[in-house]
Amino acid sequence: MVGPHQAGRRGPQLGRVIPRFLAAVLVVDLALRVAFAFRFVSIDPLTFRPSDALLAYRPVGATYEPNHRYYNARSYGDVAGIANLREPREYRSVVFTTDALGYRNPAHALHAEIGAILAGDSFAAGVGASDDKTLSSRLSALGPCVVYNAGSDARDVVPDRILAAARRLTVRNRLVIRVYAEDAEVPSPHETLLRKLAARMPEDSRRVAGRLRGLLTVSPLQILSERTLRAVEDDRMLPNRYAANAVRATVSNGDAMVFWTPEVQNFTRRRPVALAYWRWLRDELRKAGFDLRVVLVPSKYTVYRPFLANQPPAGPGAGTYLDRLERALRAAGIPVLNLTPLLSAEAARQFKHGRYLYWPDDVHWNARGIALAAAAIQETWVLPEDCATPHIQAHRRL
Repeated sequence: MVGPHQAGRRGPQLGRVIPRFLAAVLVVDLALRVAFAFRFVSIDPLTFRPSDALLAYRPVGATYEPNHRYYNARSYGDVAGIANLREPREYRSVVFTTDALGYRNPAHALHAEIGAILAGDSFAAGVGASDDKTLSSRLSALGPCVVYNAGSDARDVVPDRILAAARRLTVRNRLVIRVYAEDAEVPSPHETLLRKLAARMPEDSRRVAGRLRGLLTVSPLQILSERTLRAVEDDRMLPNRYAANAVRATVSNGDAMVFWTPEVQNFTRRRPVALAYWRWLRDELRKAGFDLRVVLVPSKYTVYRPFLANQPPAGPGAGTYLDRLERALRAAGIPVLNLTPLLSAEAARQFKHGRYLYWPDDVHWNARGIALAAAAIQETWVLPEDCATPHIQAHRRL
């Protein structure tokens, strides 16, 4: 039996141990934050995909951290990662390189003749693919001019960001190809105060502010803790609280496929067509002398739903969002290429051989789907055939 004096001693001991433990945790957390923020240690090994590493300490207003080469020999799909699913993962090596502007390009792209600027969301940036398999690299390989990859977060695909990149480039052909993925956000058709302030900041200030933001918001200790917890939240030891982020399905040939939950929900939801954004983008680019072309990319669920087992019947209007957007863009006089028919038809042909156009564990298309899209874009809008003629420097006319 514990006496009163023994219980009294235990209380003060805990009163000293707990604060000391918390203080030690805070010191370790702060030390790790500083080490990662100022590159004494790389954050890359703590990530499973490039965006996790390249977003943490990027300068204010930049898409990714500039002049960075990310390599992961065991990267896997974002849906499997977000939903903490192990079985569907397909491990593959990924190389992701950024240029001095923080876009996904080799360093020499800033000094090359640019035939077109590729803008858009993660499908344009090439998330899930290595450098030589992105849409911009495939388009560049089809012609003598470089197609500059200005892919970014969906909310940042706005005229000012595109034109700011163009001012730093040697533009041969004043063409912007805007890639829009079916489930991506559409930015508000005006410049926000935050974007305006970021654009006016000196480059050194943006870089320092990005480091400080990462120092305050990124906790390596928290990342390590979450990874440890995710390892046991596998529906065997502990329930998987992330599982609702994905919808598991089986293809009719028996293969497993996972979909991001919002893309399944969006298929049946009648979403409004935000035509105001597209007109704003066209008009602002036109003022600077650029022509806009729009490429519509269907979601993986839209393409592969016909091949899935035990799917409920689609209701009226389901899966028609890109068709409605295409009609609205054509009515507004904006050139558009809807890849849905092409990708759906090719998916049916490849399916017979057990091949796919999208990663089974990811939202994004794979190298096969990207190559198909690049060929369709080149065939629809022939890019410049000659980069040897005198060029136009964008900053002289913007």
